[in-house]
Amino acid sequence: MMIEISMGPDYDRTAASLSAMGRNILVACSEGLFKGVTYAATHVASEYLTGQALKSRSGLLAKAVQGWLAAPFDGVVGVVAGSAVEAYKWLLSDEQKVIRPVRSKFLAIPIGENLTAAGVAKYSSPRQVPEGFFVTSKGRLLFGYKRGERGKFRVLFALVKSVFVQGSGALYDGVVDAEPRMVELIAAEVERKVPS
Repeated sequence: MMIEISMGPDYDRTAASLSAMGRNILVACSEGLFKGVTYAATHVASEYLTGQALKSRSGLLAKAVQGWLAAPFDGVVGVVAGSAVEAYKWLLSDEQKVIRPVRSKFLAIPIGENLTAAGVAKYSSPRQVPEGFFVTSKGRLLFGYKRGERGKFRVLFALVKSVFVQGSGALYDGVVDAEPRMVELIAAEVERKVPS
């Protein structure tokens, strides 16, 4: 998922008609655009990929959001192809996915005592749990364990046939929110390179 920021349709024609001062403006616009997309990427990571929206555990997705220039006047904010977060960078968009099991009948969703305080699973599969067993409760298939004959059942996994996941829309929202500051950065760079 990437958002591309380009100059207006008449920009090239206007730029070609400019003198030496105009070429300085072009350089300043390109450098300001680079600062703008860099700011937008930082803004998306700090304001839209924290808190409860994505329930971030490792921060890898936030670190992968970058801003760069694809061409002199063509800025991009997004995740570079082939990054470590390639499999789930779609969460930055508003894309929807239904996740189904590939080699089994159910997805084992870690819950309860199987999760650490950070939300990371202690066991990735019911097969890793010695002495565990399946139960059905209120129409749901659960997996867990019990200590002793009178011990309480401790749930470790809920087993489901599919899971619906909604993307956050964080990339689009963050870049649109950063747009005024991006314009300010471009204007400041033009003012610095071509004082009035």
